Amino acid sequence: MILNLLRVEALKIEEMIKRSFSEDSTQTLLPQHEQQMALSEQGLRELKKEACEICVVDLETGPRTVGVLVKDGILQGERPLKVLMLRPDVSQKSPSDMIPFPIYTALGLQGLSKTKWDLREHEVTIFDIEFITKTTLKLDIEKVRSGDRTAITDAQARLVDLASDFKQPEWTEGDWSKVKDMTFMELNQAKQQETEAVLNATCLSCPKFLAHFTIRDQEYGLQNKIAGLKQLMSDQNLRLLPDYEQRVSVLKELGFIDANSNVELKGRVACEVNSTSELVLTELVLENVLAEYEPEEIVALLSAFVFGEKTDVIPTITPKLEKGKAKIIEIAKKVNSVQNRHQVVINAENDDFEHRPRFGLMEVVYEWAKGMSFNQITDLTDVLEGTIVRVITRLDETCREVKNSARIIGDPSLFAKMQECQELIKRDVCHCASLYL
Repeated sequence: MILNLLRVEALKIEEMIKRSFSEDSTQTLLPQHEQQMALSEQGLRELKKEACEICVVDLETGPRTVGVLVKDGILQGERPLKVLMLRPDVSQKSPSDMIPFPIYTALGLQGLSKTKWDLREHEVTIFDIEFITKTTLKLDIEKVRSGDRTAITDAQARLVDLASDFKQPEWTEGDWSKVKDMTFMELNQAKQQETEAVLNATCLSCPKFLAHFTIRDQEYGLQNKIAGLKQLMSDQNLRLLPDYEQRVSVLKELGFIDANSNVELKGRVACEVNSTSELVLTELVLENVLAEYEPEEIVALLSAFVFGEKTDVIPTITPKLEKGKAKIIEIAKKVNSVQNRHQVVINAENDDFEHRPRFGLMEVVYEWAKGMSFNQITDLTDVLEGTIVRVITRLDETCREVKNSARIIGDPSLFAKMQECQELIKRDVCHCASLYL
């Protein structure tokens, strides 16, 4: 199918993938994503951004990176952390809350306002933590949990006192030098470098920095949202696109298409094959394997492409057919190794010639092509009569496809052989319009 689509220049593969059943859920959400993006873009246009010669120097550069990821002890993976914290009576963020903690303290801003606080225990992830100090508070957590008013009042008062002024020595960052994890050390060093660069930024000298930062933060959030929606709506978000790209890589390596995805001669031959494994059969034809075989032997070999049921009877075949069987398995292994290398899921029903019982009717088809009656060939196998008729009927279609392939590559000898193959197998009960006539 991919080769047929690549031959049509006016048709994009991505458009066909969008129409597939597996992409239905993604395409159903497309109008909703478009509406959200339109609203975000409108909000971005309506955002009043004040021009500032001071802030424009470095307030626009790069995303913000704050906090430290700690991987130690209880901080393993994304396990939630239980935190005893102050919860304000107002859930809305103030402009100063949007500023990273190192900048907050460097600007000399006051601590949290003395609003009404509630003491609550919450579960947060490590990604919710912005700054960790070296200070340890001795609180009776069990009494707080049990609702002891004295313990709650004491804990709340101490936390409010610390939050009122971030210049206190208790707000010194924790010492991470004892953590020997290499990844953490690299992240911590990068964080320190980013913090130093931020603290030396020109925009911090702007008298309206707080207002400008708030606007830039809103703009950054809208831009990120728009970028995420565009990614969801783009062709790169299609579920089948990676599988398509892997299959294209297989076709390129096997020579069915060139580096620019133009279909080569081998690819045009494969487009003629629809009833079985087009890759293996095309390689079999273009390697001229069938040239040394007679029509009866060719149909016997091609029966492996249309039969795949279990049989307890081992067919008796000639050494020449054994050689052809080995060649088919060799080609199939080569094709499957390329598909495995590019992580393409192999269709065992069509592509597995080594482990599936695909050669069980070689003797039956061979004798049928030589003129043996249907009553006699049924004694050669334990496969049901209906299956034999179905295999020979499908084999006629495969012969027709190989004949068309011979016409494309300009091989009159193979064309004539395949014509004769069809004439040999299309007779008696296998060529009736109905088995009940």
